[in-house]
Amino acid sequence: MTAYRVMSQLSSNKYLVAVSNVFIMALPLALISTFCELIALFTDHYGYESFSGTIRYVGEATGLMFPILLNFYLVTYLSSVKRIPKGLSIASALTVYFIVSYQWGFISVIMPLPNSFPLSLLTAYVTCELIYRLKQFRIFRGSERDSVIDSSVNMMSGAVVSIAIMILISQALYFVYKVAMLPFDLMPSLDPTSFVDGLIYELLRGLLWSVGINGHNVLHMYKAELYDITVMNISAWHNFGLELNIISTNFYDFFTGIGGSGNLLSLVICMLLFAKSDGYKVLAKASLILCIFNVNEPVLYGVPVIFNPIMIIPFLVAPAIGFVVAYGAMYFGIVPPLSDIQSWLMPPILSGYMATGGAVSGAVLQIVIIAIGVAVYYPFFKVMDKRNLGIGVSDVFSNRLFTSDEIEVKTRLTSFIPSLHQNLKAQKEIERLQAEGEFLLYFQPQVDVKTNKVISFETLIRYQNNEGKILPPTFLAAFRQLGLMPDLDFWVFDKALRAGERFSQENQYVKLSINISPDTVLSKNFVSKIKAHIEESTLSFSQIEIEITEELLVQNEVDVARVIDQLHDLGIAVALDDFGTGYSSLAYLSRFDFDKVKIDRTLVLNLDTQRGRDLFSLAVQLGKISNAEIVVEGVEELKEVEFVSSVGVRYIQGYYYYRPMSQQDIFAQNLLKDFGSEQDESDNSQATVTESVSG
Repeated sequence: MTAYRVMSQLSSNKYLVAVSNVFIMALPLALISTFCELIALFTDHYGYESFSGTIRYVGEATGLMFPILLNFYLVTYLSSVKRIPKGLSIASALTVYFIVSYQWGFISVIMPLPNSFPLSLLTAYVTCELIYRLKQFRIFRGSERDSVIDSSVNMMSGAVVSIAIMILISQALYFVYKVAMLPFDLMPSLDPTSFVDGLIYELLRGLLWSVGINGHNVLHMYKAELYDITVMNISAWHNFGLELNIISTNFYDFFTGIGGSGNLLSLVICMLLFAKSDGYKVLAKASLILCIFNVNEPVLYGVPVIFNPIMIIPFLVAPAIGFVVAYGAMYFGIVPPLSDIQSWLMPPILSGYMATGGAVSGAVLQIVIIAIGVAVYYPFFKVMDKRNLGIGVSDVFSNRLFTSDEIEVKTRLTSFIPSLHQNLKAQKEIERLQAEGEFLLYFQPQVDVKTNKVISFETLIRYQNNEGKILPPTFLAAFRQLGLMPDLDFWVFDKALRAGERFSQENQYVKLSINISPDTVLSKNFVSKIKAHIEESTLSFSQIEIEITEELLVQNEVDVARVIDQLHDLGIAVALDDFGTGYSSLAYLSRFDFDKVKIDRTLVLNLDTQRGRDLFSLAVQLGKISNAEIVVEGVEELKEVEFVSSVGVRYIQGYYYYRPMSQQDIFAQNLLKDFGSEQDESDNSQATVTESVSG
């Protein structure tokens, strides 16, 4: 459980998840750079060298914009959190990033642009923090009496001072580091060709990815150093016959990053072969081509691997095993060392064959590593597949990746980083309930106070544990967390129809009122599914009533209006539940055609006061104006019944008459014998409405 707690804390840390989100938001730029490299690879192969050189340069230049964009996005988020001027903060942070990069020599050799990812993030954070701190001083903040020009000057002064402080600090550190020649480095010193240091590099890269930070980009200095060493080593091998290094720049690309960091091609193959969840199958099919060219972000964020205490284990273990196996195969001469530098985009098997100078053993080694990776990922993925915790490839690409230009500030920043600990907790709760008891249906009658006849039954889901104790539906939150409410709702709907068929044998006028959650109502083909279920039963459409809440209306008025019209066309009644608890109940009564309005118990609780009685009466009048039947929920005492009846309400649902009961209790109490007829209800209801409106 320690891993769950750690990942839970990390996934809710707003600054850490903000960094993860900025990498996601800048991902389109990285993909453009990748595809440019891929196009250059193919055009160069077919002899279009001029075009290949141009498109490769464009891709490299686009890639250099990546850390600049990270700086921009992070400042955008931090300025919103700290309530500091966004424009000034962006300009200040970028200025500091460029100047400090030139001071320290973190400049690309391709073109004069800074290329340090850690420095990009660090300058963004520190600059915003400085501007925020300086804003506390009157001289940099100004006052309400200052003119717009004076306030702008004050804020500009704070930005300039922040830039100056950052540059001075950077220069002082540079002097200490370079002039004083202190025996330490900014980053851990790793030998790129060493077995132990190489394994450490691979683990560090994976650990960074586990919190959503591109480990390859952050540690690119080691890969760049290894590239230079590899070029010299291969040249010396060609010219002087020197021994080839086992670890080269492509060693990581072709043996510990097959399908991207974490050897994720193995995970994709695992999903293709063993996934039961439709979401994971779609994700695997959509990601396969990208993974073949070593682009892994859709899998990282779609499974997800990031902030996931389950999947991070094989994500670290699989490439480590691949590293050891590949190193051992080359060390013992089973596979020759890589003797040629190839593009990291080259597909596996082909890359192993080409980079080892045409050795079949190089391709076989990759196949072995992929197979080992599938075996490593399998038990962990089965846990994910069982819980179906993936967010889906459509969410990865369309939810926010290419449609939003801001990081969420008012939420926990979980657009792409699901709260996995909550999902796991919810799944364990559902599994526990299934093991220790069963779900069943109870029914609470709605009663006509004038005739004392039951006019409808509301269907309620309950849980009975192995000891026979009936528990309320507190478990609904777990189903909602996992997105399983549609499954639960249709299970309840089917069970209710089966019960309704038995009730109908006793009384043809029986009616069932069934609650449907917002997620289900807005799901694809909801009405057609409801129609199919009812047609498979012996009940008529007029015997079914669907209850919806104001929560649903808030989510999507247009779609809900269409659903209500479709239900009415079938002859299914629609009730507005929990009336009086929302902020827009009156507005919704004017926009939607409800057959029934159910006044919530919260209004009944205040009938002891004159204000409470007035508010209740007003709610009743508002409901009746819409020509809907009025049902009051939660009536438990005689005085409540008397008052509710005195204001013209005829239908009551509450403990005063009946508690929720099982099917057996309904038959035992002969409630179906005295069921009210539709004609009686219609006539009396219309009379009550006419009297109320005219009065």
